[in-house]
Amino acid sequence: MGRIPGDQDELVPLPVERGPGAVAPAGGPGGADRAGLDRPRRTLGLGALLVVLVGAAALAGIGTDKPPKAPGTAPATVTQGPLPGDDEPAPEGWRRGAPGPLRHRDGAVEVWTGSELVIWGGDPDGDSGAAYDPAADRWRAIAPAPIPARCQGTGAWTGREVLVWGRSCRLSPGPSPGRAHYEIAAAAYDPAADRWRVLPGGEVPGGQVILSVWTGHEWVLANPLGPTAALDPATDRWRTLAPIPRQFVSIAGHWDGHEVIVTGFDVGEKGPSAAGGAAHLHWAAAFDPASNRWRTLPDPPLELAGTSVWDGKELVAWDQNLHAFLLDPAREHWQKLPDVPVDFTDCAPQGARLGDAVFAEHCGQGALFRPGTGTWEQVPHPRSLAEVPVWTGHDALFWVGSFAGSTDGVWLYRPPGSGVNRG
Repeated sequence: MGRIPGDQDELVPLPVERGPGAVAPAGGPGGADRAGLDRPRRTLGLGALLVVLVGAAALAGIGTDKPPKAPGTAPATVTQGPLPGDDEPAPEGWRRGAPGPLRHRDGAVEVWTGSELVIWGGDPDGDSGAAYDPAADRWRAIAPAPIPARCQGTGAWTGREVLVWGRSCRLSPGPSPGRAHYEIAAAAYDPAADRWRVLPGGEVPGGQVILSVWTGHEWVLANPLGPTAALDPATDRWRTLAPIPRQFVSIAGHWDGHEVIVTGFDVGEKGPSAAGGAAHLHWAAAFDPASNRWRTLPDPPLELAGTSVWDGKELVAWDQNLHAFLLDPAREHWQKLPDVPVDFTDCAPQGARLGDAVFAEHCGQGALFRPGTGTWEQVPHPRSLAEVPVWTGHDALFWVGSFAGSTDGVWLYRPPGSGVNRG
């Protein structure tokens, strides 16, 4: 895995590894058929890539956009709009929301305002946006933004405005030949007035994974390669913060009320295996915006790719091998938890806080961690879904956008006993 260049460097797209059952992004071969396992943020292992390459070499249809056909089957017909029976039934505890006006896009910003989910940006068609009200099960188009679509952007809710920030979806010419770059821009959207305003972009370069934390009055952003800054939307001013002490391939941050708790990992050239595979090097730290100081926390005992979620008091972290741990930042101690109760798949883990529980999504499988009991439980999960939800206070809301031949758009899941908003 290569490092993420700065915004003044020419960027070369890296290949995205996909596990069995994954689909290509919208706009690519087969990308308009199903929602789910197509996000570019999902980092898969070398084993899955080898399987895909070996399997692809055996297919007669290499180099075409058509999937292989089983003997004796009729050619597939691509149809616009939903087809009856194309979507799997909703599992227990799940329901479908109204299909929205936006088709699926990669890198879109998703922000919950307390009453609506605002979607904007992404690729393709990211210049448009919409808002979904789950109480009314109704969508509305939002006003056009004053900046072009952002890709791999991020957002935050201030209590009054949706803040969006990120790099452009397309390279812009640089000051000299061969120095094309991604432009950085930011804006704020007032959902009550349906009105945008432009914000200064700041000095943090865009990247594939950006730390984004709202502290209550500042928006802290950090690039995994170090640069860190905070925006005060009341004054529209950025301030430069102390850089991240170590560089990462992937990073996640959580606000605990006083500090930003950060976990991340890098990938070394060689691992401990005899074959010399990649080594994932995990690290944790805490940042105090008031004093502008970092402190190092014990290294997470994770393997391969990992993720973390703040449960309101402690940090729950788990890795691709489904090993889970709990960190108390005050005690600076990692505690072993039971493994995440899903089957291993060659997918990067991801999750979110759902009220008083932590939700783990693992390529079409789901599990809930209950901090009160320290236990996991497997939950029903749509096999076609591989998205990160936002918590509405009552439901986990998964937006995937519309696909041809499917009514996919919004999934809602209400965890048992998690109907009260605690975060």
